[in-house]
Amino acid sequence: MLPLVVRKVDDTVYSELVEEYIDTYGEEPSVEQKNAWKKLVSLLDGIEFPSVWEYPISDGRADIIFTGKDRALVVEAKGWRRVKKVDMDIVEADGQLHLDPCYQLTDYVTKLNFFHSSGVKFYGLLFLYNTSDYSSECKTIREIDELKDELKSMAPGDPDTIVKGKLRLNKTFVDFVETIKERKQEDLAKALLPYGYGLSEKQAIILKRVMDALERGERKNFLIRGNSGSGKSLLAVTIFLEGLSRGYFSFLSYVNNRLLNVVRQALGHEVSTFIRFYSTGIKGYPGIGEEGFEDWFRGQFGERQIDLIVFDEAQRMREDVIRRSPKGRVNVYFYDDQQVLLDNEAGTRENFLKHLKDVEEYDLYTVLRAPKDYVEFVRSILEGRPSHLPDFEFRVFSDIEDMLRELGKKKEEGRRVALVCAFTESDRGLRIGYPLPSGLDLYKSKDVRVTWLMDPKTEYPRYWTGKLDPLKYCSSVYGAQGFDAEYVGVVWGRDFVWRDGGGVDF
Repeated sequence: MLPLVVRKVDDTVYSELVEEYIDTYGEEPSVEQKNAWKKLVSLLDGIEFPSVWEYPISDGRADIIFTGKDRALVVEAKGWRRVKKVDMDIVEADGQLHLDPCYQLTDYVTKLNFFHSSGVKFYGLLFLYNTSDYSSECKTIREIDELKDELKSMAPGDPDTIVKGKLRLNKTFVDFVETIKERKQEDLAKALLPYGYGLSEKQAIILKRVMDALERGERKNFLIRGNSGSGKSLLAVTIFLEGLSRGYFSFLSYVNNRLLNVVRQALGHEVSTFIRFYSTGIKGYPGIGEEGFEDWFRGQFGERQIDLIVFDEAQRMREDVIRRSPKGRVNVYFYDDQQVLLDNEAGTRENFLKHLKDVEEYDLYTVLRAPKDYVEFVRSILEGRPSHLPDFEFRVFSDIEDMLRELGKKKEEGRRVALVCAFTESDRGLRIGYPLPSGLDLYKSKDVRVTWLMDPKTEYPRYWTGKLDPLKYCSSVYGAQGFDAEYVGVVWGRDFVWRDGGGVDF
């Protein structure tokens, strides 16, 4: 599994990289990747300094991290021959678009300094060994002797400090939105770098393509598929605000009223008008993809034309909503067809392509750095062996007060905690306590009272931004979608059944 620890660079490093890559991703590395490794190994041959190669960060990998005693050097190596700046944070290198290497390096270093558990101080440099036509604010070297000189200033350390440390990207989506609010008149991709929110290469290229389409006056639909944790919502908000900052008439659209209201509250009143539902089902208050929206829009904005609409959670669209939705010159649909919740939700690739014209498609991937003990844990389960996973807690409580007490301890430690409940015993008001609407007297002798979050405009935003006691209120499963917590208490009810029909005995 990647990353690979190297004590001394020799010709075995290349074959080990290929082997570990296959073990990590289940496929052969590309020819381009193999050639890049061959060249880099030949250039660094003979260097004897502890290092970590191909360290996964978000959906990218840091090429090499040389590990000193109290600091670590992150090296981003490029073998491009011709490089020119194209736009924002994108370069054209040997005829292909790539993320600016300085932006990429800065993002890696920032994430490591913010989120790595080792406490090591990370810094970085670019190693551009084939070109002299690129310059940036990042420290850049072009000769191997320059790298050797840099390493002379460091005392060798233990690479296990990096490999066994945890890289927890623990900023939530709400944290991101509250940060971006203060930066929305700037080049967002660059302005957010110091906060650990740098875009990946794929995200940055999508942002550029959308802005290019707007600038050229094109009519286009972007279809972007990504699974959970791939950064869809982060990119959706970034595209929306980048469009606004460039003067384009833009909308950001959701169906989840709780998520929509959290984003509205976090971004502030001045842009909340441009954050709309794509469907409501309420007569007189049509969503962007519903009949009557054109009349509502004309009453609010006259004959203005919509330049950009960004749809998040588009997998939850009904088919009639998909058909009516492309009201902007440029429309961007983010979807995950593995997260369809209800029978009438039809946001699949097949349906989008059926109803949309001039479609440009992209995929965002979640590439998580899985520690080796976690990988071994999963393998042991699949193979039927006894298993144990350090640093992960899964507990079943027979007493609600015990669970709340444990969650309270986590809260006191500074962890983000939450409660998620099923509707079984109550669909409003009191959910945990006595008396419950269902008549269940499980909590009759308990000194505990937990109520539902009821108002999506006030209570839900306050709960998920940490302004309400997380152990006095509970969210529904639907209301938790799109939000983050580190420890979650789940309260079910009498409809919880095991496979083959076995029920829970209360």
